[in-house]
Amino acid sequence: MNELKPWSVTASRITYEDRWIRVRSDDCVTADGIVIAPFHVLDYPDWINVIPVMPDGRVLLTREYRHGRGEIVLGLVAGGVEADDGKTGDGKSGDAALAAAQRELREETGYEASTFVKLLTSYPNAASHSNTVTSWLALGLSRAGEPRFDPGEKVELLFTDLAAILGDLQSGAVIMQSMHVAALYAAESWLRRGARPRA
Repeated sequence: MNELKPWSVTASRITYEDRWIRVRSDDCVTADGIVIAPFHVLDYPDWINVIPVMPDGRVLLTREYRHGRGEIVLGLVAGGVEADDGKTGDGKSGDAALAAAQRELREETGYEASTFVKLLTSYPNAASHSNTVTSWLALGLSRAGEPRFDPGEKVELLFTDLAAILGDLQSGAVIMQSMHVAALYAAESWLRRGARPRA
């Protein structure tokens, strides 16, 4: 069996870019000498998901119009990591994914959390996306004010039982983004183990 090796890139160019996405088109050669050109890579910023857990154990989900499907879709607090996330006043850099999770939770729900637990980091689609997504559990929630939506964004909040939503996903009664599903199962596992955040 031949050893797996990365492709070689003989040329690379940006074929589309705006504030949301950058398309990188690479000319590639496999280890076996096969030319694959162009191969398009979606250079998204890293993403985050947040599963807020209320003091009574319910989780806070979102309902939002998703134009790719043309549907109102149930999901998690989520968003992209922005350039200023993680930057401190003294010019140092902190955890950008954590800062993005804190910001998105506040903006989309009006809640803040005293504790964030990193559940997992995964690839949205390693075949054609360059980014990662980090999923967080948010504990110790308190209301901090009203949500602050981006232009064109409108989010409804839904408080629900985690076991119930996992049952709906398994039965097919609810369809969610796959990265959100993975995060919900990771949250269920963490909570079932009775895990406690590390000091």
